[in-house]
Amino acid sequence: MDSIPFEKVSVSEAKAVLDEALRNRQEKNWEHLRRMLGPADLNLQEQTYNWLLSLPTEIWPLWLIKHYPRIANQFAEIWLRRTACERLFAELLLDQRGTRKGFPEEVSREIMALKQYFDKTEAPAAKQPIQLEKVNDS
Repeated sequence: MDSIPFEKVSVSEAKAVLDEALRNRQEKNWEHLRRMLGPADLNLQEQTYNWLLSLPTEIWPLWLIKHYPRIANQFAEIWLRRTACERLFAELLLDQRGTRKGFPEEVSREIMALKQYFDKTEAPAAKQPIQLEKVNDS
């Protein structure tokens, strides 16, 4: 079995190397890449109120609408568009940047409850039976 070569260093030398590597690795600042928040991002839109009323009261995302009205407005806008809504859930629940801290626990629970409800409900088009016309070959 081959041995692994290593160099003995003091704890302070090892710490200095790690500290320098940490300083060199700059965390990407997303603040300047975000768009500016407008009034529609800070207040709930009428469409969002209608969306809330369409949900069962036990899953109303009260923390979400209070602390993240922009996200609630996004849900209201795309709720009936299955693919877009799935994409939004993925963006909110999965960290693609590696630096996100996540939502507060209450908001995370509400998003998960919305996801479970969303997954249980059928797509609007799927609720209506498809009727095919028979073609007479005679």
